[in-house]
Amino acid sequence: MKQTESKNLLSSVNNALRILHAFTMEQPQKGVRELASELGIGKSSVQRILVTLASQGFVRKNEETNKYELGLSVLELSSIFLGNIDLHHEAFPIVAKLAHTHKETSHLAILDKLEVVYLCKVESDNSIELRSHSGLHNHTHCTSSGKLLLAHSESYLVDSFLRNGLIKFTTTTITDRNEFHNELNKIRKQGYSVSRGEFRRDVTSVSAPIRDHSGKVISAINLVGPSNRFTLPRIQFFARELIRAGELISERLGYWSR
Repeated sequence: MKQTESKNLLSSVNNALRILHAFTMEQPQKGVRELASELGIGKSSVQRILVTLASQGFVRKNEETNKYELGLSVLELSSIFLGNIDLHHEAFPIVAKLAHTHKETSHLAILDKLEVVYLCKVESDNSIELRSHSGLHNHTHCTSSGKLLLAHSESYLVDSFLRNGLIKFTTTTITDRNEFHNELNKIRKQGYSVSRGEFRRDVTSVSAPIRDHSGKVISAINLVGPSNRFTLPRIQFFARELIRAGELISERLGYWSR
């Protein structure tokens, strides 16, 4: 953060937001001492902030564990936010239909600060357990949605992303810059993206683009599941289904390619 920007921050508000962001799917409850240690904020300050947040419903204290968790006000604000996003509103029925028709998990994803963020996730009865949820930030270079969104990003953003290096998660993760550029070119030409065991060795995903009214790619829709179910013929079939789904959502957003 730039020095001029940091001077304009209210420390109490900034600390309150840091506390809210500290709650995760893996750790939905946290105590005062735990938050103070994790964030480097004094215990008395954390206590005062939590009491203030609780008074407005943003956190609540679990009397059994004596720890805090997010409150209903967070959900109310997120509902207002999502309700005003045309993308989420128009895409969700199609995402849900994909998941239930093909018996695999489907996500709607966007790119935010060069990270993939899932706007929604729909599972089917046959879905495997995935460490993903709405609002999750995920890696970009090793996921099909991330690669697809990078493939349609400005070149300076791609260069900025590559300067940080490419982390290797499995033997099939692409870490060479030239190879990664070739992968992005391939994605643009074929119209879809595949990640076969690049993040998790036993998981494969396929993604296709969603465009806004101007034709700009703003989101990705995917299907993800165990690699043993994602054979090459099935990947190609899913790619066609996802491309069509992406076109339908794009049409709802005002883009007409034909």
